Amino acid sequence: MRLLGILKNDRLFVQDKDKLFVRNLNQCSSTFENYDLIKNRDISIGNGKTQGKGVFNFRYGPVSSGVGEAGIFNLYTYGERILSVEVDPIYKKRNIEAQMVGKTPFEALKLAESVCGNFSFSHSLAFTTALENQTGIELNKTVQRLRIIGLELERTYNHIHQIARLAKGASQTVLTSHLEWIFEELLRTNKLLFGNRFLKHTNFLGSTTINLHNLEKVKNRITQLKEKFEELYEHALQSYNFIDRLYGVGRLERKKALNIGLTGPSLRACGINEDLRQLNRLYENLKIATRSEGDALARMEVRAEEFINSCEIILSQIEKIDNEPQKEEIPINDGDYLGYSCSPTGIIAYYLEIRKGLIDYVYISTPSVFGFRAFAEAITGYIFTDFSFIFDSFGINFADCAR
Repeated sequence: MRLLGILKNDRLFVQDKDKLFVRNLNQCSSTFENYDLIKNRDISIGNGKTQGKGVFNFRYGPVSSGVGEAGIFNLYTYGERILSVEVDPIYKKRNIEAQMVGKTPFEALKLAESVCGNFSFSHSLAFTTALENQTGIELNKTVQRLRIIGLELERTYNHIHQIARLAKGASQTVLTSHLEWIFEELLRTNKLLFGNRFLKHTNFLGSTTINLHNLEKVKNRITQLKEKFEELYEHALQSYNFIDRLYGVGRLERKKALNIGLTGPSLRACGINEDLRQLNRLYENLKIATRSEGDALARMEVRAEEFINSCEIILSQIEKIDNEPQKEEIPINDGDYLGYSCSPTGIIAYYLEIRKGLIDYVYISTPSVFGFRAFAEAITGYIFTDFSFIFDSFGINFADCAR
């Protein structure tokens, strides 16, 4: 059982396999080590403020060339080695949950897509799934397959982006250029199929929009990009200058990852064979990439294998689409709704309360909250030149964390 969030009145938002629950504290036999992390997620995320002779706070951010978003890293050090980290996400806080209150679910869906641009489809899917699950209506198979394609397209471009950043940090300029080309081609593929480079405004309650006429083009593009990446990745693994910068850096222990509440590729890189996609029967024979080392190299390897697997999933799902997607009318009744999706970085979960047809309360659990805590743990004891490799290997975002 995993704690995903703390709702109003100190109720617990928990996950057990593919089920989401709300429980009172006294109803849970488990104790959660990440309780304080979640409780204080909007204030500070880290592993403490180290004090001692010669120790000072090296404040990195909110604007820096090494991190693409506004946020602050309070790095406690006595010189070169990092002793602890406290992350301040407040500069990306937009109060999206509060903005949803008083809006219809259709209006709130647009805000869900805006939590984090990189995970737009994952957020929209978690939101719509929460509302659809309660009705008991099974969506048209084509819609279900299109959502899998959208989710995997989002996974592919995010994974390529993170691997490209790792390559850039290691001054692998040729590899970086090729990876950035693949990244751009994936965004164009998104546009070709769903009409939006970042997969926004494509997923709706009971339906998903798509240009079916471009399926064959998308199939050919994904096949070519997969083959190109496999060739690049084979060469990358032979570059000792690249691999040496990742090997053994930012190691995270399996037990610590579980206690933090980490999910997604970073958890699987610690040897945990967990992927909720395998519980979806349309993901036939899902290959789950894992590593046991828990370092930056392991996290990159998991993402690289997942990219290849995601391409295969997309191609497989395209082959099985044989008719137009049919929209299902989803009745919105007053009540409590829970749903999740498997984003490129981990589990995104939504808890919604609807009263008189409007959103009355929202709680969004995002993987970057747990990812930042894991990053703080992983970078402790390492030096400043390791920062970019450890940070980029987790695939986390301030926007996703701060909401």
